[in-house]
Amino acid sequence: MFLCNFDLFLTQVEGAFIQGLGWVALEELKWGDASHKWIRPGCLYTCGPGSYKIPSLNDIPFKFNVSLLKGNPNVKAIHSSKAVGEPPFFMASSVFFAIKDAILAARAETGHTGWLPLDNPATPERIRMSCLDEFTAPFVSSDFHPKLSV
Repeated sequence: MFLCNFDLFLTQVEGAFIQGLGWVALEELKWGDASHKWIRPGCLYTCGPGSYKIPSLNDIPFKFNVSLLKGNPNVKAIHSSKAVGEPPFFMASSVFFAIKDAILAARAETGHTGWLPLDNPATPERIRMSCLDEFTAPFVSSDFHPKLSV
């Protein structure tokens, strides 16, 4: 008889979500181009965890409840397995859209209600510069759109 370890599935779901969190909010690719002259042209600078921000313990939500649907076996899969990798990874896009909603709310407080271009990843630097308040006004205009390095 095959016994499944639900704790293992839960940690896979949690890990995939946090990996997705890094993808949508932290991990920015930097290529050698005119904006990054210290990198050889065409070379990827952020090619490993030593050169880009990966999620750490401080990036994990303080309240992070994960549960699995019980009593619904998947009779068509091997040992009633359920996919636990890709869906939670992409569910982290909810973090990206929550960030975008928060930026839109901050911009609305200063009278900016137009369309907001926000590319993935929503890094802390992009978030801050997109808020448009008295601190960012000397540096960016209301149509600010950070240049991607791709």
